Amino acid sequence: MQKITLFMYILALFIFAQPANALSENEAEELADLEAVFIYLKFDCGYSQIPKSQIQHAIFYFAQRQKWDLSNYDTQLMLELKRLGYNDLKGISLPHETKCHSFARNSLGLLSYVK
Repeated sequence: MQKITLFMYILALFIFAQPANALSENEAEELADLEAVFIYLKFDCGYSQIPKSQIQHAIFYFAQRQKWDLSNYDTQLMLELKRLGYNDLKGISLPHETKCHSFARNSLGLLSYVK
């Protein structure tokens, strides 16, 4: 009986001692796409006054609200995902004004909320 109890105790320790998971692929893509929208607004839609620090703060706030681990946020994969997301946004076949208006309407609220 003591061996079973000891085994269960050790098993519980291993389960709770597992390291936190970094961003999953879906979470990384979602954050990269959100940042790509902000970058698109900044450089392609005339919102050049948005500081990079405010964009980063909004990204971190969004991830924190989702309870995501950002330990692998600044990796080469994230840079590539941001680049791909930005290129995808540029490739959307809508008039430029419509695209900018839609992105601004749906995402600038997050920037002002975390300000």
